[in-house]
Amino acid sequence: MPELPEVETIKNDLIPYVVGKTITNVTFPPDPKIRILRRFPSQNKFITELQGTKIKSLQRRAKYLIFDIQPSRTLIMHLGMSGQLLIRKAGVPPEPYLQAIFHLENATEIRFVDPRKFGELFLKLPSSKDFPLNLSRLGPEPLGESFSLIYFTTVIQKSRRKIKTLLMDQKAVAGIGNIYSDEILFRAKIHPERIAFGLKEREIELLHRTIRKTLREAIFNRGTTASDGRYLNGTGRRGKFQTKLKVYQRQGEPCYRCGAIIRRVRIGGRSASFCPQCQK
Repeated sequence: MPELPEVETIKNDLIPYVVGKTITNVTFPPDPKIRILRRFPSQNKFITELQGTKIKSLQRRAKYLIFDIQPSRTLIMHLGMSGQLLIRKAGVPPEPYLQAIFHLENATEIRFVDPRKFGELFLKLPSSKDFPLNLSRLGPEPLGESFSLIYFTTVIQKSRRKIKTLLMDQKAVAGIGNIYSDEILFRAKIHPERIAFGLKEREIELLHRTIRKTLREAIFNRGTTASDGRYLNGTGRRGKFQTKLKVYQRQGEPCYRCGAIIRRVRIGGRSASFCPQCQK
């Protein structure tokens, strides 16, 4: 699943092409099993509400992309497990698994590609009353000021969950998923099955610094294209952070630091890769 660094990279790639541009049309493939609008009344209404509107700004919140649309609307995209958001010129042959195309005034298209079909589009209208998405319930952005050491320490010391699970809780820390929780915990030398409130003060401080440093490095390297090859940035290129992975998807291979064999366990229904020697 695209995590904070991947979604941030896509956002940065799209901004020069889409901000200030008018959406002339939206098209969907003739797929009876399409699920991308499963929380919106109909494709026709979705298209009608966006035709002729202008993209004022594009932001990221956790793993969501938020388009501020004028007249007053908010278009939110979630890439699900395998989604891609690609900038293409009109007329370029369509990609496999295309779920939606947003046509812009400058013969440019935003293409939502999603092989596993877990991605989703949300459109908040002025008349929306029971909007199905509440982003205010998400935790602080780990690269923002609100993600302070004081906040993080409080969350850690109140939690009896395993630290891997806590890092992936979007209400505690927004935007971290399986890839970066593994890599962060390896870099901080903390075992993923440690109970959060048992971490020592120095470990919490190190983990806090490591979260920020790892995410910044991943953004600088334009995200992680894992072994499935699914993640592509907004211009259709692979990320580079996969060359820096130390434990994620390396089970059975030797640790780069100590030579011990990387192990994988299931924690809270998700896999966790770690070094049994380096992480205590």
